[in-house]
Amino acid sequence: MQFVVCLMILISNAEAIQDLSGKMFVFPQQTDTAHVLLTPSKTNFTAITVCHRSFTDLKREHVLFSVALPSFDIECVVLYKFETNEMVLFKKNGQTSYGELDYKLSTWHSICTTWESSTGLVQLWFNGQQLTKKYVEAQSSQITAPSIILGQVLDDAGDFHSDRSFVGMMTNVHMWDYVLSSCEIQKYVAELSFTPGNVLNWAALDFQIYGRVLIENKQLYSLTMRFLVCLMFLVSNAAAVQDLSGKMFLFPQHTDTAHVRLTPLKTSIGAATVCHRSFTNLKRDHNLFSMSSQSFDNEFLLFYDFTHNEMEVHVKNQKAEYGGLDYKPNTWHSLCTTWDSGSGLVQLWFNGQPLIKNYLSGQSNLTANPIIILGQEQDSHGGGFVVKQCFVGMMTDVHMWDYVLSSCEIQKYVSELSFTPGNVLNWAALNFRIHERVLIENKQMFCQ
Repeated sequence: MQFVVCLMILISNAEAIQDLSGKMFVFPQQTDTAHVLLTPSKTNFTAITVCHRSFTDLKREHVLFSVALPSFDIECVVLYKFETNEMVLFKKNGQTSYGELDYKLSTWHSICTTWESSTGLVQLWFNGQQLTKKYVEAQSSQITAPSIILGQVLDDAGDFHSDRSFVGMMTNVHMWDYVLSSCEIQKYVAELSFTPGNVLNWAALDFQIYGRVLIENKQLYSLTMRFLVCLMFLVSNAAAVQDLSGKMFLFPQHTDTAHVRLTPLKTSIGAATVCHRSFTNLKRDHNLFSMSSQSFDNEFLLFYDFTHNEMEVHVKNQKAEYGGLDYKPNTWHSLCTTWDSGSGLVQLWFNGQPLIKNYLSGQSNLTANPIIILGQEQDSHGGGFVVKQCFVGMMTDVHMWDYVLSSCEIQKYVSELSFTPGNVLNWAALNFRIHERVLIENKQMFCQ
């Protein structure tokens, strides 16, 4: 494949298949010419996973991986923006970003990126940490005849620019034509035995070097490995009672429509406990659990106020606030909320820690015929959704009881030990209906 570009070319290595195990590419200077052109073993894709390790001290924007089509259209790009500390993933005309990364200079980092055309979802794994899946609208069903470049990224005219070039070291580049399981990604990060790329394989790499790019022995390093999830994709839109044990809901995009509506086993209760686990990187207000009635929009609501870093518990439109929480992004959190009509007391448990009890007026049951929704906050009974309050991320293990759960049972829930399942909402026998783009996937397992 030929780029119609005007380049000053110095060929350092003839195109050949080489085993680069124990080796690394060194990009020693800022330039608008030096790069490595990789020849994939396959040329048509409906899904991809790309993993690599890189080391740089650049204090500017730089490209980490680039896929272009013969027309110079940018197909897939992984780009780091220094000013905002964001990793940006481009796919066709869509893009999404991941911020607040611990992208230290002069440090080895493992970066894996996945994309699947059937869902339009992309995901970034940073040093083994799974970040939120996000939706980038698929513009085509597949990637065809790509040119894969390390060290540079083409613009619309087919030119390279030195101010986006990569300077540093790169190794262990692999690419697959499917979404790699999280267990395999963790093995890659930990440098354990993993399935090598079937599109690009570092141990059998077909490449050509242009300009000043060197091959040297790889330097030894260590990375902290985090064990997260073994995932696979499953979509369900039918209203039915299902056992969601080992599953999670995935809310992949900002929207004022997508949500999950839950049908409770009981509809008038004098006390309540609601528990769930959630994972998000949202830097704004968002809903975590919304129950409304014809009398109160916020019959029972759990809501995060980003500006004040407060978790709000609403009962019958009254509010209790819990601040100073270590509500980290890209981290699983367990949240349990209790309320009792007899005492009027509410309490929040955050990752197993009991917070202070607050008084909200009681003396009456939660109203009959409630509507319970995940993913959106109800400003009216069953509706009134606002995109700036929607949830984006993953949620699992949603349970609700018609009594105040004991602290021992809450601790068992948080620790994922055997506990009494909810008798109002039971994750293992959940009656629900998905509206629009909400997915069901396998929840996390520990990869041995």
